[in-house]
Amino acid sequence: MRIKDAVYVYKFVGGGASSWHGRYHIHEPGEYEVHLFLEGEGAFLLNRSRYLIEKNRLFLTRPREFHAILPDAVKRPISYYAILFEPDSETADDQTLVSLIQRGNPRNRVVAPIESRERFLIEELYRLSRDTDQARQKPAEYLLLSLLHRWFTDSRETDKSPGRHEPNEHVESSLRLMQQSLRQKLSVGDMAGNLGLSEEYFIRLFHKELGMSPFQYFTRLKIEAASSFLVDSNRTVGSVADYFGFENPFHFSRIFKKCTGLAPQEYRRTFSHHHKDDSH
Repeated sequence: MRIKDAVYVYKFVGGGASSWHGRYHIHEPGEYEVHLFLEGEGAFLLNRSRYLIEKNRLFLTRPREFHAILPDAVKRPISYYAILFEPDSETADDQTLVSLIQRGNPRNRVVAPIESRERFLIEELYRLSRDTDQARQKPAEYLLLSLLHRWFTDSRETDKSPGRHEPNEHVESSLRLMQQSLRQKLSVGDMAGNLGLSEEYFIRLFHKELGMSPFQYFTRLKIEAASSFLVDSNRTVGSVADYFGFENPFHFSRIFKKCTGLAPQEYRRTFSHHHKDDSH
């Protein structure tokens, strides 16, 4: 296992530099992220579902799952840790963990409030992972692996058999096509035809792998890319909508708010002051 980034955010209220870490985004294949909320009240968006943020609540997101802390839903300032990690594909313990967290719907990865003493283990993990001494990285990784096994090996999993999750090659091909076609109006029929599959079978296959339809996922990829344009450029909302192939600015704004919880201009105001040196 490798910890790729560790972030501590204190008293998040929906704006300012720290809000960059709460933006609407996904992570690359192989990357998982743990959010542990220490205090506050708000909402965490995971794909199409909202979950309550409360003290000692933990969430885990898998690769390619859209997630965000919804700024407009913050009722009390939120403090949290976010740990981005990548399991080792050649290590048995790591792959047993992957098999546990790859199965089931997102609710299986919203852990009931953890024990208070575990909060301090996360604090220690964060401190070790941020140390410039590389020798301290390994203890942090062992600690994270141990905690994840503790949290996700429980009665909620009905299938405990280990086994490495193998991505479906048709779904992987469709995802590459989507990434290459973000400015186009690519239909599900086009995607299925490109793969030599029937549209019905392709939709079923895709939904089984990623928990939503190809159209929904492609739309969310467009919104993720558009959100970056809104933050990092001076393009108008209409220009961004046109660039990514939306029918008009009104349609774009409606879909954008549905996905991120904020209207495009609100999103720009909230996330436009992030730290330039942040890697997360």
